[in-house]
Amino acid sequence: GETPGLDWIGGEVRRLETSSPAAKIPHMGWNALIDVTAQPVTASLADGQPVYFTHSFAFFPRDPAHVSAWADHGGRFPAAVARGNVAGVQFHPEKSQGSGLALLANFLEWCP
Repeated sequence: GETPGLDWIGGEVRRLETSSPAAKIPHMGWNALIDVTAQPVTASLADGQPVYFTHSFAFFPRDPAHVSAWADHGGRFPAAVARGNVAGVQFHPEKSQGSGLALLANFLEWCP
């Protein structure tokens, strides 16, 4: 069913859609980050850095400025979002090895 959510970052959750038959849903595996911004939680991550996903849905903010990193799995989707003192990621930091450790370290140092 649908729920309104907390609306801390406006947007909607959508089922992933892929334009490639090779890109299976649910999306399970490694993908590179794209267009990473200097938001504090993603600051030490870089374009091309691999992270691990396990999902069939993604959150799409109303304001694209709230996307702090993208990924592509047969179509582009937000991999990380941030607005003010709220941040979230679509991937699993605990499974993303060095990239995940860097993100968790950034989060622990973050003082919004």
